[in-house]
Amino acid sequence: MAKGASKIAGGGGGAVQQTLPTPTNQVTPPTPQQVAQGNVLPSGGVAFSDFESMTDDEKADVIDKALKTGVPMFLEDSGMQRFAYFTGMSDKPKEVTDAQLNTLPGTELFRTMNNAYNPRTDIGYTSRDIADQIAHGDFTMYSDSGGSAHGRAIYFADNYGDAAVYGRSGQSPVTMRAKLSGNGISEGALSRQYNNALARGDKLARACSRAGGTDAANLYGLAKGYDYKKADYGGYHMIFNRRCLTVSSTVKNTKLNGGSW
Repeated sequence: MAKGASKIAGGGGGAVQQTLPTPTNQVTPPTPQQVAQGNVLPSGGVAFSDFESMTDDEKADVIDKALKTGVPMFLEDSGMQRFAYFTGMSDKPKEVTDAQLNTLPGTELFRTMNNAYNPRTDIGYTSRDIADQIAHGDFTMYSDSGGSAHGRAIYFADNYGDAAVYGRSGQSPVTMRAKLSGNGISEGALSRQYNNALARGDKLARACSRAGGTDAANLYGLAKGYDYKKADYGGYHMIFNRRCLTVSSTVKNTKLNGGSW
C-alpha cells in the first residue's frame, strides 16, 4: 500500500477523535490463508450473520464486547469499526460494468477519494487502493471524512458534483459510481428511534451509546437491520453495510471542477 489517511474516507476535512473504551492489546490481523477460508473474526468474535438473528438484548451483549476489542492498525479505530471487525463484516458490493449499471434501478451514487496517509501508524493508501477496498476488500473500512458529521459510515453523494468537491489537487482523487438498494432509513427517523430507545433505557441503545457521538445512532441502525441512512440535507447517503451497493467496475480520475461522470 502506498503512503498516501487511514482516515480513509477521501474527504478533505479533519477527523474528530472520540473517546472509546481502552482496547485490548494490538490485534493481530488474520493471515491471508484465514481470510481465504472465510475466517476473519478476532478471538471471541461473533459472525454478523449470527448477530442479525439475535434478540436485541443479545445484540447489546455482542456490541459491549466489540467496543472493548481492539482493531488491527490498518483499520481506523472507532466504535463502528470495532463492531465491524468483531463481527467479520465482509459482505462486498455486487460489481458490474458501467454499461450494466446504467440499466439497473436504484438511486445513483458517487464517491470521491484522495490518497491518504496516517503518520501515527505509518500506513497509507492511494485513492485507488481505497476504491478497491470498498469494492473487493475483506474488511469493511468505515470512513472519517470531514469529522464524520453524520457518523462513521461509507459516504456517497447522489450527484457527481457533490462527490467531486471532496477531491484534492495533488492527491490523485478518483471517483467511483454505484446504485443503491437494500433497507434504508432517513437520518431524522433513525435519530428519533435511537434517542427514544435510549430515553426509555433500552439495553441495545445503551450499548450503542458507548460508541460515542453520531457513531452511536449509526451502530444502532446497523443493529436494527438498516443498510444505510440518507441525510436530511445535502443528498448524502451513509452506507452501513456494503451489501446494499452495486458498484461499477470503472473507477475514474475525478474532475475537480465537478461536471458529470
